[in-house]
Amino acid sequence: MHTLPFYLVDVFAAAPYQGNQLAVFDARRATALATKAMQAMAREINFQETTFITGGSLEAGFDVRIFTPEYEVPFAGHPTLGTSWVIANRLLQTGPVPLTLQLGVGPIRVRWEGDTPWLTAAQPRFGPTYAPADVAQLLNLPPDTIDDGWAIEWVSTGLNYVIVPLRSLDALRRVRLDVGTFEAWLLRHQLHKTNSPDRLHTSLYVVSQETYAPHNQLTARMFCFEQGKVAEDPATGSAGSCLLAYLLKNGIYGDGAVQVRVEQGYEVGRPSLLELAGSIVEPGTYDLQVGGQVQYVAAGEWTLSNLIGL
Repeated sequence: MHTLPFYLVDVFAAAPYQGNQLAVFDARRATALATKAMQAMAREINFQETTFITGGSLEAGFDVRIFTPEYEVPFAGHPTLGTSWVIANRLLQTGPVPLTLQLGVGPIRVRWEGDTPWLTAAQPRFGPTYAPADVAQLLNLPPDTIDDGWAIEWVSTGLNYVIVPLRSLDALRRVRLDVGTFEAWLLRHQLHKTNSPDRLHTSLYVVSQETYAPHNQLTARMFCFEQGKVAEDPATGSAGSCLLAYLLKNGIYGDGAVQVRVEQGYEVGRPSLLELAGSIVEPGTYDLQVGGQVQYVAAGEWTLSNLIGL
C-alpha cells in the first residue's frame, strides 16, 4: 500500500471554511503504520487534531486514534464528530447511522439528529477551583471582569479544562495570554503535561453569557499551550462537554436538564456553534451530549513512501 486516503472536514460549522478543521485518515489497511509516523503526519497537517481510523466495524465499533501536532490524546470532541461523519458518509456510505468510536478514553457513542452527529461524553471529573484575581492576571484582564457568581473550576471528560466565567463579551474579546506567564501558571498549578498526573496539558475555556447572536446562550474561547506557544481553538467539543458538566453540577440554569448553544471561533475568523444537551441522571452520574454540523471540504491520498524510517 503506497498511499493512504484522507478526508478534510470542518466541524461545528454552518458552512465550509468555518468551525474547526479536521483531517481523517482511513488507516485500516495500513497495519504497519507506526505511532511515530502518525505523529509526523499530524504535525505536517498542523490542524488542532488529526485522526486515524485503524480498524473496527459498525458492529464492534471503530478504532480511532487522535493526535495533536505535539502528542496523542485520549479524547477530543470535534475529531469524534468529524470522524463519525467521514465513516458514515464516505467509508460506509450509509449516511447517518449510530456509531461507536473506540478511543483512548473508552467507547464513545455517536447518534444523529438529521445529518448532525451528537456524541455522548465520558463521565466528568471535577477538580480544584482558582482565585479570580490570579486568573484575571493570567488573562491580562482587570479582576472585576471575572463573573464571581460562577466558580473558576477544573473539569475533565478525557481532556482537561479550567472553566473561566467572564462578565461580558467585551472582556472575552480582550483576553490576551503571554506564553511565558501561561506556561508558568500551568506548572505552578501542576496542570502542565510535564507535571500533571495524567501527563496532559490543561487548557482554558473562557465563557461569557453575552453573545454575538441573541438566540445563543454562551460565547466561548479556548486557549491551550501547544508546541511552546499559546494556541486558540476555533471550536472545542471536549471543552463543551466539560462546560456542560460544569453548568449541571453548579446549577447554573437550574436543576435537572440543560440545553444551550455555545458560540466559539469568532475571534479567529472561524465562526462555530456547539450544541450542548445534558442532565444529571442520578447524583454523580451525568448524561453529556455535544452536537454540531460537519461540512465536507476535500479528499486526497497521502504518499506513504515519505514515512520510511519513522
